[in-house]
Amino acid sequence: MKSFLKRVLFFIFFITVLMTAVFFGFNLKTNPYKFAKYDQVIDTEGKYVIPGGQTVGVELKTEGVLVVGLADIANTDNISTSPAKIAGIQIGDKILEIDSLYMGSADDILKYTENMGIKVYRFKVERAGKILNLTIIPVKRYESEEIKFGFWARDDIAGIGTVTFVDPKTGTYSAIGHGISDSETGNLIDIESGTISKANITNIKLGKKGEPGEIIGYILKDEKSLGTVLNNTEFGIYGKINEDSMGYFSGDLMEIGKKEEIVLGPAYIISCVNNEIKKYSIEISKIFYQNKPDEKSFVIKITDEELLKMTNGIIQGMSGSPIIQNNKIVGAVTHVFMNDPSKGYGIYIEWIFDEIYLSDWN
Repeated sequence: MKSFLKRVLFFIFFITVLMTAVFFGFNLKTNPYKFAKYDQVIDTEGKYVIPGGQTVGVELKTEGVLVVGLADIANTDNISTSPAKIAGIQIGDKILEIDSLYMGSADDILKYTENMGIKVYRFKVERAGKILNLTIIPVKRYESEEIKFGFWARDDIAGIGTVTFVDPKTGTYSAIGHGISDSETGNLIDIESGTISKANITNIKLGKKGEPGEIIGYILKDEKSLGTVLNNTEFGIYGKINEDSMGYFSGDLMEIGKKEEIVLGPAYIISCVNNEIKKYSIEISKIFYQNKPDEKSFVIKITDEELLKMTNGIIQGMSGSPIIQNNKIVGAVTHVFMNDPSKGYGIYIEWIFDEIYLSDWN
């Protein structure tokens, strides 16, 4: 087993309504949210955007190298050990430096340690916002010259998600509707950079009770990216669309709907589950009063027979799909009910706007 692993985890961007939910192969845990910046809110009155619905491939470069697993190694005496565990390394740690040298990728770690061999390594890691300094002495693998630390690392992530909207005035977009979080800690993954690109859907896995379905596809890497990813937030990713890619998101402008305007009854989502962007009918069946942001703002039920036949309801990859009612974009799909894939949650579009336009980069 290799000590480090740089791999693209090509799972679907979506979360389930369990206490913890599967995302990128990690568990997404609901975290206490800091509401200080919501003392002020963005005025969306008369604000118009282009509704999304496009399926896109998302590729992210993490800030630092993340420890995603620990492993025992058979050393030269054929005794099982894990230098990383002994040193105190934990899943979710972010490796920043080794021997005071910046490590920007898993390859950086591999190259440096393979060159230096067996020695005492000084690791600088970040854990839950705190900086720790740990020392690790690797071992040689049994009947091999390879040196092993006993942890798996990752520095990039990829998957498929849905665009919620594009602001034609600023080129800003929002997608996915929920954050990308670490499996063990539940903390949002800090990203250094990222891109969104066109994606091709190849298959649909039907959702069923206890097991959400998924959109299966791949990123079209031969084509130029559509835009950048600037941040990973509690309510999805956002960034800027490349100027020459704005035409890909062309469509009729639609007004932003306020949460007070949402009513019980018919609505629709815009989604792309078979390489074609279409409207699918839904019912808004429950609305929660919220004066602070939350990703579960109201309950939706898929009523569109065509979509139900294709997917059995909400499936992985549809999160971020815009929700439209009374000719206004009022929210985005975020979760699916594990016991009933025809039902799920939506988030108020106003919470997404506040997250984007009250952030530091704006």
